[in-house]
Amino acid sequence: MEARILVADQNPAVTLVMRRHFESAGHSVDVAHDGLDALELGSTGVYDLALIDHFLPTVLGAEVIQTWAETGVDLPTIVVSTLNDESMIVRCLELGAVDFIRKPFNTSELDVRAQIHLMRAATRA
Repeated sequence: MEARILVADQNPAVTLVMRRHFESAGHSVDVAHDGLDALELGSTGVYDLALIDHFLPTVLGAEVIQTWAETGVDLPTIVVSTLNDESMIVRCLELGAVDFIRKPFNTSELDVRAQIHLMRAATRA
């Protein structure tokens, strides 16, 4: 199943790894390097999954997730971050994130978790 994936991370090395990984699996990937771009791209309604870092410039990942939820954007979002604050991780999940993966991540784990959420989203559509 080909999916449209939004990757939001300020680190070009991380976005390159994610982009190459998911494109090699046949998915379409767009990249945002800050929170404002992530907000705008995610609001288009064309993505099946978002992978977002909490520590984005301009707008934090949790705020992006919250804004999407408040504006009716239904976009399964996995937070992929070095975030180590348990209360903030819980907050991201309460705001609507479907999963959390700690950096540095293993691409096999990232792939499995992404596939689970893509399948769940496909069954809801």
